[in-house]
Amino acid sequence: MNGTDDVLDPPDCSDRRNLAFFVAKTLAVLGYRFLTSVHLEMDPEILPLRRREGTVFFYVGLHKSLWETSGILVPLYRARMPLPYVGMGDNLIHGRLFQELSKKVGTFLIRRPANRQEVLESARHLRKTVLGFLVRGLDILVFPEGTRKSVPTRAGYGDFFPAPFEPLLEYERNKERLCAANPGCQPKDAYIVPFNVDYSCVREAHEMVAVGSGKPQTLNVFDSLSMLRHIGGTYVTYGAPVRVAGLLDLDRKKLAVECRRMCMDLVKILPINVASLAMLRLPEGAPFTSAALEREVAGVVAALKPHADRFRGFTPGEAPAEIIRLARHGRPRFEGPDPEELPLYRLYAAYIRHYLPPEPRPEAALDPSSVRSC
Repeated sequence: MNGTDDVLDPPDCSDRRNLAFFVAKTLAVLGYRFLTSVHLEMDPEILPLRRREGTVFFYVGLHKSLWETSGILVPLYRARMPLPYVGMGDNLIHGRLFQELSKKVGTFLIRRPANRQEVLESARHLRKTVLGFLVRGLDILVFPEGTRKSVPTRAGYGDFFPAPFEPLLEYERNKERLCAANPGCQPKDAYIVPFNVDYSCVREAHEMVAVGSGKPQTLNVFDSLSMLRHIGGTYVTYGAPVRVAGLLDLDRKKLAVECRRMCMDLVKILPINVASLAMLRLPEGAPFTSAALEREVAGVVAALKPHADRFRGFTPGEAPAEIIRLARHGRPRFEGPDPEELPLYRLYAAYIRHYLPPEPRPEAALDPSSVRSC
């Protein structure tokens, strides 16, 4: 890196002092308060650490729904924390008008390369964007998984792309020189903050698993309003901040793996996950009975007991019938084997499958042909 590369243009986004952000913020806060049931868990170190002078946060999280791109910010806003700028794929926001509006509310666009020739250009653009934020002491939030389709198509969370972590490491290693090359900038200690959102009802669930459904929901005015529907019980978790200076022995790939591990450790186990796993474990071809489903629920709970600290909305001693009743607050039905519901059971089961040993039964593996990319 030479002196010319050290000079970084201001990020291509707004400072949020505009009408578009006011409207978006108002809708997000009202929806969070009245149209969802959010259970918030925030590590106690986050608020005092970020309010201290000389820190900048790099938020990373798993990606399950578009709701996260706005919903995850509301607790920070209500705590009067600096709002991070959110990275989103430019394929999700269609049209120049909506892209400009998204920048006004604090989104920066990550270029999705269409071919191999564009990969290097996209990486260079992302590097300068991330460095531009960090050098100016501005928090950012990214979804390194890059897509919502990993779980519905692969029955498991995807790997984190290492590209966003390279400029983070570069900043921490060279912040004195970088800030000296950009007037008005002061070096700050960078921290990684893992986060995760768990849903009793993923709003795009039907769309993500349906065959022949319409195009995946992206972001425009009408879809942004529809985000306020069909969310229900939601668990928002911010994990403990990790100082990047203590991770400089890692390269970008190893740091991506470590951040993915931190995020997956935050995943909560909800009644809908347990009941969905139980539905998949029912003996194939056997008559469905409530008693059979309750036995499978009890077996799933027993298998998950080593992770009981991640149970939310129920306890290890909860009656199986009550867990099933709680699970019915979501979208899938648990009243019998329904082929149309099977992809949904697989989806909600896959969210927590990393807490269990691999399933040998073939029906536990999700058939990619039964879902649609999102």
